[in-house]
Amino acid sequence: MNTALRLGILGGAALTLLVGAVCIGPTQLLDVPRLVDLLRSGPVTPELQRAQLVLWELRLPRVLLAAAAGVNLALGGLLLQAIFRNPLAEPYLLGLSSGGALGAVLALAAGATAVTWPALTGGLLIAGIVLLLCRRRIAADLPSLLLVGVALGALAQAFTTVIILRFDPGALRSILFWLMGSFAGRGWSEVWLLVPAALLGIVIVCVLHRPLDLVALGGESAHHLGVRVGLLQTGGIALAAVLAALTVAACGTIGFVGLMAPHLARRLTGAPHGMSIPATALVGAMLTVGADLAARTVLAGTELPVGAVTGVFGCLFFLALLAKRP
Repeated sequence: MNTALRLGILGGAALTLLVGAVCIGPTQLLDVPRLVDLLRSGPVTPELQRAQLVLWELRLPRVLLAAAAGVNLALGGLLLQAIFRNPLAEPYLLGLSSGGALGAVLALAAGATAVTWPALTGGLLIAGIVLLLCRRRIAADLPSLLLVGVALGALAQAFTTVIILRFDPGALRSILFWLMGSFAGRGWSEVWLLVPAALLGIVIVCVLHRPLDLVALGGESAHHLGVRVGLLQTGGIALAAVLAALTVAACGTIGFVGLMAPHLARRLTGAPHGMSIPATALVGAMLTVGADLAARTVLAGTELPVGAVTGVFGCLFFLALLAKRP
């Protein structure tokens, strides 16, 4: 099953590299490894030079960034759903993404050009407040903890709205477009930020697969089986916050990927985290790469925010989950 997922993400990535305002043929895509050598060795056609520029400087970093963002959000959703034992938990609904967006917008309003650390601080601040308000009830009243996160996320969004109204009208559209999630205009610097975080996140979550399986049985059972439940919950929420905030810093707010990916992966592999973690990462990458392709091609001549695409499908998925609950 994971092989099919790998083939799916590779096929989606190849299609994303080919399709766009500048169409690139499959033969040019296969020639990518030789493009640099051809440019160095002698004169080449303008078409080949354009293909090299589009592939290496625009589309390849965009595909890698989209895949890494999907992995980060999917892993965050898997962690939160396991910790809260709630199938509706995910970084966007818990307010972690909204906290990261608030930190980034505050930095931009102050004139900063780099928003990585402010976004990370914002996401961790929301996670810290959630844990602080519920520190005595984290194991006993997980639904209340989730609701606190939702409320803080709404508060962060309200502050973000107030702040962006102070931006120059000329910059307001680009800020709003970024807040809704977009991979447009991103380059290799964002890729080097997000891809290592995604790889490290996969390793850490895979190491935690057995404690996550035990926590799914219930906090008391996991505690008697040797799991330090409080530490796992705190660390898992913090890791989900870091992954969500880094994603916000690189490409804005993209919702519902963390909700959909774990559910779809469990449909394919079953509930045990040892199998569902790699599948969740792959499904998350497929969702964001596919959403980016749809955002660039659904409306001719217009690029939609990726967050709008995932929001449409995510809301429908969310309602379907609610309808199936007893």
